[in-house]
Amino acid sequence: MKETGLRRETYGVTLPGMDLANLPGKLIVIEGTDGVGRTTQINLLQPWLEQEGRAVLVTGMSRSPLAGKGIKRAKEGNTLGRVTLTLFYATDFADRLENEIVPALRAGFVVLTDRYIYSLMARALVRGMDATWIRNLYAFAPKPDAVFYLRVGVESLIPRVVFSRGFDYWESGMDLHASEDLYESFCKYQTALMAQFDGLAEQYGFEVVDASQSVENVLRDLRGGIRRVMEEVQPKESSTPMKKPSPGSADEPALVELPGGQARGGAKAGS
Repeated sequence: MKETGLRRETYGVTLPGMDLANLPGKLIVIEGTDGVGRTTQINLLQPWLEQEGRAVLVTGMSRSPLAGKGIKRAKEGNTLGRVTLTLFYATDFADRLENEIVPALRAGFVVLTDRYIYSLMARALVRGMDATWIRNLYAFAPKPDAVFYLRVGVESLIPRVVFSRGFDYWESGMDLHASEDLYESFCKYQTALMAQFDGLAEQYGFEVVDASQSVENVLRDLRGGIRRVMEEVQPKESSTPMKKPSPGSADEPALVELPGGQARGGAKAGS
């Protein structure tokens, strides 16, 4: 529990000039892989919280005035390298943290964020980025009051994506060249991404929500969890500090099989 008047903890450092004291608001994260239903749930949670008398700020990846549009333009060319992509997203997060998230928390808002640093870490780890470097890069992130991880298997995820927006180049991990087939690449990439999420969920104490349920049932579970946060009764794991990964753990980069017998750093396959 982050009490009013106390400085909100980060995962290691604080951005220069950023004051994290006296932040009475609540920082609630909805995490999960692409197409799992995060945005749908946030769109339902916001009016519910407002009806409960809470002021709400909704934010998410690629929405900062500084870097958001640049990320979207750069991804159109399908040529971004993994380091550039990672730093682009880190800039976007830092800008939103300074100009949206912290001011809203100081004003007592409930901040609902559609993904947080964990999605950025999982994506980078799947692409073979060094785990220690990634942890250090996002060490300035404030610890949320709660993280709800919407989890679903790849077999359930595929029809959701097919019948909504279809397969996307980046969401299918085509930049990893694991397969020339979009569908096959999507399955491999999302399986690896979910393995990373599962590892992060254990490491950082996410509250796991079964996203294969109906929208109504998922919303019910999220409301129950958020009510606990509002009542200041939350799982102790929500403030779990970053841990150094052990060999073979989910956030330790593994090899993704590439065409021609080559290999590239990535996550462990599996769900």
